[in-house]
Amino acid sequence: MRTVDITTKIETLREAKAYGRIRLKPETVKLIKENKVPKGNLVEATKLSGIFGAKKTGELLPFCHPIPLDFVALEVKVNEDNLEVFSTVRGIARTGYEMEALTAVTTALLNVYDMCKALDDSMVIEEVKLLEKSGGKSDWFRRLDGVKVNLHAENEGLRKIAEDYLKELGATFAEEAELYISIGDNLPINKEIRSLERVISLYDFRRNPKEVGKEIRVGWSDDALIIILPESEEKIRFFFETFGGIIGNLLCRR
Repeated sequence: MRTVDITTKIETLREAKAYGRIRLKPETVKLIKENKVPKGNLVEATKLSGIFGAKKTGELLPFCHPIPLDFVALEVKVNEDNLEVFSTVRGIARTGYEMEALTAVTTALLNVYDMCKALDDSMVIEEVKLLEKSGGKSDWFRRLDGVKVNLHAENEGLRKIAEDYLKELGATFAEEAELYISIGDNLPINKEIRSLERVISLYDFRRNPKEVGKEIRVGWSDDALIIILPESEEKIRFFFETFGGIIGNLLCRR
């Protein structure tokens, strides 16, 4: 058993929202609304429990990566015969916050159960679900279906590696293309995309500082996107696994 390897993922702003509901007797709801639950203010305690649960997600679930939480909020809605909990969890990380949002809601509902178990033996936690998530790969990843690529490499082994990644992205190969990728040899670039190059260099350095001299260059030449990769299997795999999904975004925004 092992966790998912997320070392090739990039850190982006991510958010997840979750929902849960617990059914209660009307008499229990009345006590909650009047703040007469013996253990104290149930609504505020439930919010705090949800925040605590979000922070402990990585400890509770063995395959869930511990990630930094930049924002956690819980909303509690007390209805006639149930109590609803909404969670929002946000941060900048390599993986999403779905489990943190779901754990926040679950912990909050368990707190309601704990605070009311002496008052209500009919409570039922009916539903816990993810409402939405954003900021991950699905938001910015774009395949290369229909994109024509001219791939040049003297080293056949390295060419095959890049070709396999491009095929997986859906690209087709042609002499006249909108995307030119060269492994080892320089191609003329009229306008380099400095912002992307800096991000690539930063992530590359963090993975392997010893190889910092082997740059990856990205830019435009007339109407074609140019990508120049060094003759390094490690660098080629790093580029496609971490930034391969961005190529399609660059082309469609041209």
